[in-house]
Amino acid sequence: MPDKSWRPRLTVELTEEQYNRLQALIPWGIQRPFFSLIVDDVIEVLEKKGEVALALVLDRYIKPREVVRLLHDIEKKGGKDGDST
Repeated sequence: MPDKSWRPRLTVELTEEQYNRLQALIPWGIQRPFFSLIVDDVIEVLEKKGEVALALVLDRYIKPREVVRLLHDIEKKGGKDGDST
């Protein structure tokens, strides 16, 4: 039987301003499910186009929320793996 007491966590350092704004905008009970959905989307993007997606976001060429939409559009046009060839 798996050990259910272990709960993996993701720790991300924030600025004080980021922390305060998030606290004001996202109710406490909603934070975990909200960020869990974001992590699921990030995993999906990285599994499909890891280094390219990271570079586009880190260079601020594209916003994180646009990456998922862009990949879905590419899939619709070019197939499941995202290649249009």
